Amino acid sequence: MIIRQLTILFSISFLSEIISSFLPFTFPASLLAMLILFVLLATKLLSIKYIENVGNFLQHNISIFFIPPAISLIDEFPYIKEKILPILIISFISFFLTFLATAYTVNITIKLQERVRKNGKHIK
Repeated sequence: MIIRQLTILFSISFLSEIISSFLPFTFPASLLAMLILFVLLATKLLSIKYIENVGNFLQHNISIFFIPPAISLIDEFPYIKEKILPILIISFISFFLTFLATAYTVNITIKLQERVRKNGKHIK
């Protein structure tokens, strides 16, 4: 069961790599894979039960995937130490803007859902 779920996710990832390589512009294959997965799930061509266990495992252990980039960054520190202040400023500003955008998006979504519920309509 786990092998089948991994095969589905890796196949989608592999397909996105192939599609991304043929595009006339640069587009991240990982983002393309998420879009493909979303379309498959939204159109019910793929049921969530076929990837749920592996998805939950990856979600619960996502921090493991940040360790190699962090170690690489530490290895490259001598090259970036002179530019650390601009990097930190840009990182803080982008974090803050992303936080605000997410907060406002969630707030708008909640208000829209409440408005739809008050009117008696269902979101499908």
